[in-house]
Amino acid sequence: MSANSKLGEKLLSLHRQKFTGVLTITAQDNQQQWEMFFHQGQYLWTEGGYHANRSWRRNFTRYCPGVNTEIVELRHQPQMRSRPYCLLNVLLQRKIIQRKQIQALIDNLSQEILFDLLQAEYKSVLNYSVEATSAHYLLKAGFSLSLISLNLEQILFESQTAWSKWGSKGLASCSPHHAPLLHRSQDLQRQLPDLIVANMSRLLNGKQTLRDLAVKMDKNVLDLTCGIIPYFFKGYLRLLEIADLSDAQAMK
Repeated sequence: MSANSKLGEKLLSLHRQKFTGVLTITAQDNQQQWEMFFHQGQYLWTEGGYHANRSWRRNFTRYCPGVNTEIVELRHQPQMRSRPYCLLNVLLQRKIIQRKQIQALIDNLSQEILFDLLQAEYKSVLNYSVEATSAHYLLKAGFSLSLISLNLEQILFESQTAWSKWGSKGLASCSPHHAPLLHRSQDLQRQLPDLIVANMSRLLNGKQTLRDLAVKMDKNVLDLTCGIIPYFFKGYLRLLEIADLSDAQAMK
């Protein structure tokens, strides 16, 4: 973790203090909020952030392919803090998915979230609020204290590496949550074969984020973005802010 990252310092401090509770992080510029849950210094899960539903759906589809979540009906409990987390736990208990799938899903989702936080820290000031709770509170909130074991320091390192590479390519102001939209395709057809332009128009339709497209095309999001960003600078591509999925869309 870079020495000037207050985010990294804060997370590692809670880890070393064996903190149990909730760390709430708020971006000062747009009031975007994340809630990070810890038990005895072990990081469990994060709720909130940019495109929380879209990110969940993308990662669930990637790591738990073919699983029909509609077969699971989660009873509404007012104490529940995360429906996706509880869903994973139920699917594991019913032996529909394996623990290693949950490990991979939460690990990758956490890396994406920490990348977003590092970018938010670069753009704005992050405010931190710490609420100590009991293990009993976390259990009532729907968290399993032994679901998986996450290496917070490794996740931080991976996220910092990804953010450093992203910034080194001049993409610091570009969010992987932006959706690329190809326009002026007629002008582009004079420079590229029709088939390539047709494929670009189909994929770069302003409805899928850079992260969505990277998973769909089985590419690293940095490589994908570096491949298409020249078209943005030439005026053939727009990067749009699009809405998150609804709760119903995310959980189906």
